[in-house]
Amino acid sequence: MSAPDASAALVNLVVVLADNKWFLGLHTSEWAVGAPVLESSVACAAIAQGHMGQARVLYPLLDELPSTVSSTPPGEAGRTRRYAVAALDEPFPTWPRVVAALLLIDGALNTLLGALRGTGYAALARRVGRMLEDERLHRDFADGRVKELCTFPRGAELLAAEVDALLPEMLCWFGPGDEPGVRALREEGFVTGDGEAWRASYRDRVLAVLGEVGIHPEHEELPWQRWNHLQRRLNPT
Repeated sequence: MSAPDASAALVNLVVVLADNKWFLGLHTSEWAVGAPVLESSVACAAIAQGHMGQARVLYPLLDELPSTVSSTPPGEAGRTRRYAVAALDEPFPTWPRVVAALLLIDGALNTLLGALRGTGYAALARRVGRMLEDERLHRDFADGRVKELCTFPRGAELLAAEVDALLPEMLCWFGPGDEPGVRALREEGFVTGDGEAWRASYRDRVLAVLGEVGIHPEHEELPWQRWNHLQRRLNPT
């Protein structure tokens, strides 16, 4: 793979991280009032601010890279195309959806951030280090909300349904095992690992959290026929 291949893949990686962070923060902020526990409402406001702030420091990198994507969130400056998972297209309608998103979507983002630790792109490396520090708190909050939700009547049942709906897309999100763009990034020293390694690490992490509350999702076949590798999302059925 050539450097231009890696540059294009790096642009895609930055905008995908930023857009998912942006919409996860936006939809989480809508639960700053309305979470079932006051402390969770307060924390949602802080976590939403954190995600959207992280997106805001990622977008300017698009001005430094050979990118044709606007360095603003979708909806600003005329940008309409989203590089975020389909699960973030709409606001979260229920608290179990919020909890599932904080565990599964943010968990996937954290897995990829871990693969960027020590990236050869210095401007991104500086941002990743700070983001990973923040994400420890986000992860602890998500894990705690999973356990808390499952103490409510039907909480585990409702969470399991949301996990079943969201997990296939998030397992696809890491891409196939030998994706050319990821291979180019790895060869240029921008990331470590590949889609299969990231997916395995992610699966082990989230299944362990869910297993503690008796939720054991099974997805034997992923919907690759609907996978949009550019926008990193599932196309509609």
